[in-house]
Amino acid sequence: MADGISLKEVPLGLVCRVEGAEELRLMELGFCRGSMVRPMYSCVRGGTRVYGVKGTMIALRDADAAQILTRVVE
Repeated sequence: MADGISLKEVPLGLVCRVEGAEELRLMELGFCRGSMVRPMYSCVRGGTRVYGVKGTMIALRDADAAQILTRVVE
């Protein structure tokens, strides 16, 4: 898997490490540099996915997930 892809592009089930986020709000939710994130579910109608981060599940719109740069680790 390529390095430096947006969280929106990470396939479901793979674990990735956050390299950076553009908005403070996303960092406050736990998407800060070095955090391990796993995309877990995709909503039926699309546009939103659920991510496991720091022991909790958080739903993000695809537009927000596209602002988070990641590196796939497994």
